[in-house]
Amino acid sequence: MFLSGRRIFLLAVGGYVAYLFYVPVPSDINEPQKYRAVVAFQKFLLNMVAIRSLFDDSPATRVRRFRDSLTALRMFLPSGTSYATEVKLTKVIADGVKVHIYQPPGSEDEPPLPGFIYIHGGGLALFDAEHYDGLTRKLSANLNAVVMSIDYQRPPDCVFPIPFEESLKATKWFMRRSKEYNVDVNRIGIGGDSAGGYLSATVSQAITDDKSIPDLKLQILIYPWLQILDLNTPSYQKYEHDFGTGGVMPRDTMALYSAMHLYGNDTTDDIIRSFSANKHIAETFRDSHLYKKRLSHKLLPDQFRNDNFYIIPPSIPVPESGSESPIWDAKQDLFQDARLTPLLRRGLSGLPPAYIITMGYDPLRDDGIMYAEHLKEAGVEVTWRHYPTAFHGAVWVAPGINFQDGDEILKEIYEYIKVTL
Repeated sequence: MFLSGRRIFLLAVGGYVAYLFYVPVPSDINEPQKYRAVVAFQKFLLNMVAIRSLFDDSPATRVRRFRDSLTALRMFLPSGTSYATEVKLTKVIADGVKVHIYQPPGSEDEPPLPGFIYIHGGGLALFDAEHYDGLTRKLSANLNAVVMSIDYQRPPDCVFPIPFEESLKATKWFMRRSKEYNVDVNRIGIGGDSAGGYLSATVSQAITDDKSIPDLKLQILIYPWLQILDLNTPSYQKYEHDFGTGGVMPRDTMALYSAMHLYGNDTTDDIIRSFSANKHIAETFRDSHLYKKRLSHKLLPDQFRNDNFYIIPPSIPVPESGSESPIWDAKQDLFQDARLTPLLRRGLSGLPPAYIITMGYDPLRDDGIMYAEHLKEAGVEVTWRHYPTAFHGAVWVAPGINFQDGDEILKEIYEYIKVTL
């Protein structure tokens, strides 16, 4: 008996939907079905990008097309204004950098308000300030603060250090013009998620070094991405154990955005594979005192080095001749630059109090824990909050897509900022 064309089509569609929703999900992750739907939609967009890229499959092209797909998706999602309609948005060019300024009602008439600078995430390459419009509106409304959201240039259209430099320029611009927005310059904090957490950490370091302006009052680092030297930390290993090559942030995805930050349009699949295999760094550097002190897995609590899946990275013999890593040979000065790898910065004393959030289902978990340890060692006040059943991205996925974990984390952030700022 032959199947009709309609039945074949329905079977094919059903099979494809089943493929999209086949996502390994740990049993204790919160809101597993909603998480599965987010990953399924991400897979769908990546499939569409792969089809469009059949004749131009460069990493830069794939990233741009994925980014364009995410931007187009916003047309079908609630507007950011639905989160806080009373907040006023002004789009400004701050020393050459696009920024969004959010002002709560009556902000011009009140005594000077606190200010908060938000730097968005998205692997440095994907999202923009518009994508985070709902979140930054909520921050302004809930904190009764003037919020600046920085819309930095993104790889592959630029490379390091441009995202950092633009974030720093915009921050200084806001601090020097705080009176124009009725903001108390001595009550300005900074924060961001993922790649925005990285930029918040590096900007905080740079502002502390600049004695011509006041220090920032606090830094909020939400599952921050603080190094691309080791893509085999225990949290990377745990993520692979829990999700395989799936989930929101598999190792290959992190390798792609790590490489693109340095290479931009020149990123190749071979370079990405080197990052993913953790062969982009010379073994001589991994064996150095600096690396062992700043990125040692022993900095992590014992429970985060689970013997069920954690494997101590083996030492790779250094070749007697020839290059250990062509990537390291070409980029070693950048890798060791604290503006790229804030975990490597030696002088951390004097930095603003840090509120660091890490998630149990996140390859970047260990970045935040290591940084918290280094800050505490330097005498910086640190509040570390760990959410073992939450995933990277839960605080803000997209307008209209909320997770309970993210809502609870935001409430705690609001309270911390109100007390500290």
